[in-house]
Amino acid sequence: MQIEFTPVIAVVLMSVGILPSLVVVNSLYDEWQKPGVLWFIVSMITGGLWALIYTLMTLIPSPEITRLLANFFWPVVTTAAVSLFLLAYEFVFKEIASRRLVIFLFAPVVILFLLSWGNPANIVFGSNYYVDANGYLRFSMFGDPLRLLVVQIYGYSLAFLAAGMFVGDMIRSDGIHRQQASYLCVVFVILVFSSMIKVGELVPIYYDPTSTVYAFSGLLFAHSIQKHGLLQYGPVARESAFEEIEDIILVVDANDVIIDTNRAGRQQFGSKIYDRSIQDLRSEYATAEDDNPHETVQLDCGDEQRIFSVHSSVLNYGRGIQGKIIILSDITDVTERERELNLLKEIFSRVFRHNIRNDLTVITGYADLITEQQQDNERVAELTAGIVRKSNHLLKQSEKARSIETVIMDDNLVTGSIQDAVDDAISSCELTDNYTVQSTVEAIRVEFHPQFHLAVVELIENAVVHHAGPEQPEITLSTESTDTRVCLIVEDTSGGIPQAEIDVLEAQEETDLQHSSGIGLWLVRYIIKRSNGQLSATNTTEGTRIRIHLPKAND
Repeated sequence: MQIEFTPVIAVVLMSVGILPSLVVVNSLYDEWQKPGVLWFIVSMITGGLWALIYTLMTLIPSPEITRLLANFFWPVVTTAAVSLFLLAYEFVFKEIASRRLVIFLFAPVVILFLLSWGNPANIVFGSNYYVDANGYLRFSMFGDPLRLLVVQIYGYSLAFLAAGMFVGDMIRSDGIHRQQASYLCVVFVILVFSSMIKVGELVPIYYDPTSTVYAFSGLLFAHSIQKHGLLQYGPVARESAFEEIEDIILVVDANDVIIDTNRAGRQQFGSKIYDRSIQDLRSEYATAEDDNPHETVQLDCGDEQRIFSVHSSVLNYGRGIQGKIIILSDITDVTERERELNLLKEIFSRVFRHNIRNDLTVITGYADLITEQQQDNERVAELTAGIVRKSNHLLKQSEKARSIETVIMDDNLVTGSIQDAVDDAISSCELTDNYTVQSTVEAIRVEFHPQFHLAVVELIENAVVHHAGPEQPEITLSTESTDTRVCLIVEDTSGGIPQAEIDVLEAQEETDLQHSSGIGLWLVRYIIKRSNGQLSATNTTEGTRIRIHLPKAND
């Protein structure tokens, strides 16, 4: 049943379809260089021309002008299909269509346009192609050979191919990209629906609804482009990162066969990497190092062999199918650096520190002997006492260095009472000075490093050592707690820790112009860090207040 309305209404409806095209072109013109945007603009222009030409053919009842306009109309319709296909190509594959592809796709359109003016041997338009007395173009849908081939078969094929690409991309993508693919699918549904109305002759011959609904539906997609941008940087950046990253990336299917790799992989393995089993690759290149628990491979890179770490993650696709993404990262420099640091640690730990301790013990012994033999010489006794004092200080620093090494090498945490840890620390202090320690620490269970008590020992001894007044130093230990954390507060009347040492602890590093006088507070810092705690130190009017925040035990 045909919907009846006058030519005037048809002209008004089709004229309105011109406006959205103008709006889209104006709003997106500045972005035409981006992939996909140019062809969307072209498709909107052809949509506007489609509406304009059909409006003029309906409005002007002249057979000559109608046939002239028709020679432009059919190429415009096919151009809309080609531009939509190119839009789909750049939208889905995220790359600019080559000039050769563009020329190839538009060649049938140009041929149709040129032959339309002469229509040699009725190859473009058949005998049923004419303009009636009212100036309306009449033609058989399937009666004109070249027009049928280019407009119906070629044009519709490109349009449906583009629709298929959009549907596939909508299924695979997510986020804004999926939303934009959905918009384009809606545009195609509207085009198919309006074309069916026209082909089924449900509207008068002088009205073509396709151009109108096409232009208006394009406004929705144009709004999305303006708001979010066509071809978001996310998908493009991910593909670019896949190619440009220096690590070797291997994509493995469910059968453990390598199906894709990035530029670094192609440079390393060449084309032979494709269709190879990952197990074959592992057996050929894998190496097991005694001191490295992680899987590594050793690859020939030019004139040298380099070591790569192997990391893999599951890749889900299809209906329950799982593949893998395997990343090979060059760790040669890191491995060599670790070996050098381990060697340096051995030198300091086993040779340097050991020898220093032995030599200082000898020096202290000699100083004691001198003191015994020169008891009547006060000057000699004073000097030898200084030697003993400095030697003992260096010996203690050596022990603290050993403690730091132990703390760093042990990542384990234990659960225990913070009160017990503080009591152990108080009893472990080895100071000859007179001092007072008061503890009101509660018996709260926390998680901390096994050597946590050494941090408390250091804070107590540090307060006594830095005490400068005539009165006896006093150290007070207390706790504050919340639902999840405990704060151990250590306060003293020592006059305060030097600001330089506080600054160093806050900076977490030592510099040439700013360095702590010892390593005791660094020992505290490492223990608190290994305990997943936080440390802060402030000077008060009487001394120093140090706050140590620790997590409560879950039990």
